[in-house]
Amino acid sequence: MMGSQLIPLPPLTIIPGTNLTWESFEHHFILELLRRQPEPTIHEPAEISANNRMFSTQLKALIFQLLSSSQLLSQPANLRALAEAWCNRKVLLWRSFPFNNLPVEIVINIFRFAVWSTLGSPEGILLRFRLTWVCRRWRHIVVHDQTLWNTILFTDFKIGHARSRLFLQRAGTSALDLRIDDNIPSRVTPNQPMTADNMQQLLDTLAPKFSQIRLFIAVIEMWPPILVLLDRLHKSSRSLEQIERIEIHRTGRPYRWNGPGYPLSDYQHALTLCDGRTRRVNSICLNGIHLDWDRCHLSNLTVLDLRRMPPELGPSFERFREMLKSSPNLKKLCLDGAGPIRPPEPAESSHTPVVLPQLESFVLGDFSVEYAVFCVNAIHAPNVHEVTVLNLLSADHTQLIRALTGKFPELLMATLYGLDVPKSQQGAKAVAEWLLSIPKVKFMRMALIKPNVYANFFIDSRLRLRDDMPLIATLEESQAIIGNGPIILCPQLEAIEVQQIDHESVINFAYGRAKDGVPLRKLYVYKEWEERLKPNGRMALQRIGPDLLRVTQPMTMTPFESDLWKQLGEGREELDIYPKSNDSNEADACWTISFSLDVLLMLLLSCITLCTHLLVAIDVLLC
Repeated sequence: MMGSQLIPLPPLTIIPGTNLTWESFEHHFILELLRRQPEPTIHEPAEISANNRMFSTQLKALIFQLLSSSQLLSQPANLRALAEAWCNRKVLLWRSFPFNNLPVEIVINIFRFAVWSTLGSPEGILLRFRLTWVCRRWRHIVVHDQTLWNTILFTDFKIGHARSRLFLQRAGTSALDLRIDDNIPSRVTPNQPMTADNMQQLLDTLAPKFSQIRLFIAVIEMWPPILVLLDRLHKSSRSLEQIERIEIHRTGRPYRWNGPGYPLSDYQHALTLCDGRTRRVNSICLNGIHLDWDRCHLSNLTVLDLRRMPPELGPSFERFREMLKSSPNLKKLCLDGAGPIRPPEPAESSHTPVVLPQLESFVLGDFSVEYAVFCVNAIHAPNVHEVTVLNLLSADHTQLIRALTGKFPELLMATLYGLDVPKSQQGAKAVAEWLLSIPKVKFMRMALIKPNVYANFFIDSRLRLRDDMPLIATLEESQAIIGNGPIILCPQLEAIEVQQIDHESVINFAYGRAKDGVPLRKLYVYKEWEERLKPNGRMALQRIGPDLLRVTQPMTMTPFESDLWKQLGEGREELDIYPKSNDSNEADACWTISFSLDVLLMLLLSCITLCTHLLVAIDVLLC
């Protein structure tokens, strides 16, 4: 045994001569190794197995030798040799491991881990089929594991839902998580959205499984199929009493539709949502549709997400308060262009805020500032960790900022889109007081924020908290109130994501925080922003931190946010509403049978990489 470290970690650096990070280099190099491997046989000759074990031991010795070299970082050739030895040894360990000797229950767990760790829905669908293509044993295990097939994405309209019906069959009697997605790539004709007849046919396919549905998501553009769906949910309500999560998104416009053929009055009974039989529903999202709120039994919710509803069609304020009061474990409240009907002023002020001790995420968007203040004042949620404020209809958000001040002392993450205050001492003071009330915030996502707002993050807040201080203080005025060091707002802020903010402002932000002794660890930007960054700006950010700048994808959670939620013990296990990739050929590709070596070995890569404890066990045996 060479030292106590079984398998040394790879260096986190750019591989010389490649311009690739370690992760990218490892991915590309291992793929090349896999393509060069000889075709596997059912029983590998003992001589080949012995040679592989010997070569693996030699590679391990080389890895330790390179890692212990004092010239490792100064010699690019050594770094590349280390990377290649690491990758070669990984592949040898995978080939040497007797995977099919594992008990079935362990193999099943590995398969589930691999499938459920995929980056997007299409990738997960394809991986399920690839698992069945490897060998007879794997096919039998996968086909008979119902939990691998009970998450079903209905986007295979072009092949008559053949893939989805196969998933339904293999899911057997397990609880079902379903999503119907009317997106352009999945349509037979791109400019022809789903029709009422299409929805009726799809629901007929699902009808025998209604009693197994646990989660149901529909993302539909037009009103007719939505109305058919609501009508069917109403008529089949007794079969749907096991459902726990419902999301219905109508993506088209306008907000209301009273067109010929489907008069809204004909479907009023369906708008009760499952005829009021929703006692097990704990998560509900309604986007672009409304309900008969008084006839819906909505309580014990953990998620209440309302979006894009006409103001007069939201729940009454009394009904909204009842829903909140009967949901003491509510964790997420989203009001985006939808919410309760605001009562007259005397009635509004007579109500005390509803206490929501478990609320962690609060979203406000597409309102007037006055209505947003009304929503903030309607609740008391001191343990909120995440707040989102976006697209408020005003050029002055001072009133909302004052309402937020002191409201969420445990805040860790904030998303601010278009937040604005006048360039005045009173506006600066309002922002400073709010930031002073959220000292624990660690991450912020900001878009369309003016310099006078985010300048407060790196300006001594004592110059903002005095009513008698001008917006731009003279040196004498500043020194008159500066005594025992500056008051740094949001001292624990470690990462930000910026959108539609100019390069100079972002660099000034990062530089100002570093100057105050509270530098950022991560600055997340979109690829377009990063590509337009000039060399001198890039150098300025690198001086603050060599690993500061990170490119992220739109509409995705950053790694920093994911880590924060993990620390809070809140895994964000959500079925994607919008898939990260929409390959129009994906459905057809699922049916293309391929027994290539790449498929087999890439599957092993996916499975066994995710089970590193197995690799450590192998390493012990080989030493």
